[in-house]
Amino acid sequence: MAVNTTTNWSDPITCPFCGDELDSPGAGFVDHIDDNADCEAGFEQWRQNIAGDITGEWAG
Repeated sequence: MAVNTTTNWSDPITCPFCGDELDSPGAGFVDHIDDNADCEAGFEQWRQNIAGDITGEWAG
């Protein structure tokens, strides 16, 4: 699976990294990144990029 070089966070039922449809916007996303290493890597990179924008530890 190829991961997009840009993310699209405008549709909560699609993965912003690959565009695949999710089973649900919350748990479905977590399940999706658990099952897709490329999307999980994209999510972890995204989290690192925004870490300085969030005060304290983010529980998400």
